[in-house]
Amino acid sequence: MATAWPRWRPSSPPMPSSSSSSPSSSFTADPPAEFLCPISGTLMADPVVVPPGQTFERACIQACAALAFSPPAVAADLSSLPPSASSPLVLVPNVALRTAILNWCDRLSLPYPAPLSPDTARDVVRRLMPSPPPPPPRSQAPPPPPPASSVQTRSYYSDDLVQQQQEARREGGSTEERIMAMLGAGPAEQEAAMALLRKTARENREMRRELCTPRLLAALRPMLLSGDAGVQVNAAAALVNLSLEAENKVRIVRSGAVSPLVEVLRSGHPEARDHAAGAVYSLAVEDENRAAIGVLGAIPPLLELFACAGAAHLARREAGMALYHVSLSGMNRSKIARTPGVVRTLLAAAEAARDDRANEADAAALRRIAVMILANLAGCPDGRTALMDGGAVAAVVRLMSSGSAAPGSAEEEYCISSLYGMSRGSLRFRGLARAAGVEAVLTPVAEGAGGVGRDMARRTLRAMRGEDDEAAVTATGLLGRQWDDGSVVSEGLVSIRRPPPRRSSYGAGASGSNTTQF
Repeated sequence: MATAWPRWRPSSPPMPSSSSSSPSSSFTADPPAEFLCPISGTLMADPVVVPPGQTFERACIQACAALAFSPPAVAADLSSLPPSASSPLVLVPNVALRTAILNWCDRLSLPYPAPLSPDTARDVVRRLMPSPPPPPPRSQAPPPPPPASSVQTRSYYSDDLVQQQQEARREGGSTEERIMAMLGAGPAEQEAAMALLRKTARENREMRRELCTPRLLAALRPMLLSGDAGVQVNAAAALVNLSLEAENKVRIVRSGAVSPLVEVLRSGHPEARDHAAGAVYSLAVEDENRAAIGVLGAIPPLLELFACAGAAHLARREAGMALYHVSLSGMNRSKIARTPGVVRTLLAAAEAARDDRANEADAAALRRIAVMILANLAGCPDGRTALMDGGAVAAVVRLMSSGSAAPGSAEEEYCISSLYGMSRGSLRFRGLARAAGVEAVLTPVAEGAGGVGRDMARRTLRAMRGEDDEAAVTATGLLGRQWDDGSVVSEGLVSIRRPPPRRSSYGAGASGSNTTQF
C-alpha cells in the first residue's frame, strides 16, 4: 500500500477454496471520488485540508511544497513557499473524511489504506512535473521585432494608467523593503512597520495589489500573534486593508493568515479582535475561501463576538456578516449547527436587539443578521434539528407577531424562509408550529400578494396540515442557491440580496468589507 497505485481498486480477501465459488470472492469496488487523493489517485490514509479548503494525502501535499510545485489539482500556490519558510503551509487533519474512509473499508471488509512514504510521494509528484523544454538551437535567430503598427496597437491602456502602475510597482517594492527591514528590530519598529503597511494599503488601490506578496503576508502572520498591542492592532488593520482587493482575498487565505486571525478573535487585544472580525468578513465574501475559514476554526470565536453585548456594534456586525457568508457553504452550515449553543445565541441576539430602542438602526442590523443566519441553517438537516431543539419555531413567531419582523420587511422574509426550511420533511415541526401559533402569522402572508414569500408561507401551512408537497420552491432567480436537501436556501427572497448598510464614514469597498479610517 506504500506504493502509488494509479487507481484504488480493492478486492475482498480470497475465500477458502471450495467446490462452489462465492460471488463475493471476485468482488471489486471503486471508492467514492472524494476518498481519493487528487494528486496520487489513491485512497487517502491521512487526509488533510489545505487553506483553500481542498483535501489531499498529507505526504503528497508536503511533497508538492518541498518541490515547490503546484499541480493543477492544487489551488494553493505552493511554488511560492520556500522549503525553509518559518510558517509552512497550514495542514488541518480532515478527521471526518478519514472516519468515512475507514468505515467504508470496514463495510467492505477491506484493509485500511497505509500512508505514502515521503520518498514515494515525491516520486508521484515528480512524475506530474513537466519536463524542462529543450534549449533552442544555437543557430536559431532571434524572433524579428514586431511591426511598428502592432507596437502602436498592442495595448489598450492609456499611457497615464501604465505609468501609474509602474510607479506603484516601484513604490511597492521600496515600501516592502522598508517594512521588512523594520520587522527585524524591536516592538516599536515593528509597530511602525505595521502602521506604514496599514496606511499605505488604505490609501492606494494599486499599492494594495503590489504589497500583497507572499513575503509580506508571511511576515504579517507572526505580527498578528505579537504580545505587543500596538503591533497586533496595526497588523490586523493592515490585513483588513489588503483584503479589500478582490484579487488579494484568496491569496491571503492561501498564505495561512486565517489561523492567526482566529487566534486574535479568541484572545487578542480588543481593538485587534474587532479588526480581525472585519478581515474574516472580507475574506469570507469570496466563495472559494469559505470552506477553509470554517475548517480553520473561525466559527466559534465569530459567534462569541457576535453575541457579546459589550462589544462595539461595528465589531458585532462584522462578526455576524462573516458568519453569514461562511454559512453559505454547505459544509459550514452543518458545522455551525453542531456548535454548542449556536441557536440560543442567535435567538438571544435577535430578541435582545428587538428590545434595544437606544439605536434602532443598529438593533435592526443585528436582528437582520441573526435571522439571515437562522434561515441559512434551516437549509440543512443538522440545522433544522438544532433550530427545533433550540426553540427557534416559537422565537421566529415571536419576532413576526411582535412587529420586529414587520410585514413586507427583510426580517419577515427571512423568518418565513426559516419556518419553511424547518417544515421540510419534518413531522416534528407540525406539533411545534401548532403550539407556537405559526398559522396565525403565516396566513396573512399566504393570502397576500404574490411572490416567493407567499409560496413559502403556503407550503409551510400545507406541511403543518400534513399535506404532502414534494415540489420545493424553485424561484432560483430570487433565492439563488440550493439547500442541502435539494430545495432552496434563502439569500433574500425579494429585497434581501445585500448585506446590512455600512456606516457611510467607513469607506466600504466593492468587496463587502471596509478599510479602516485611522
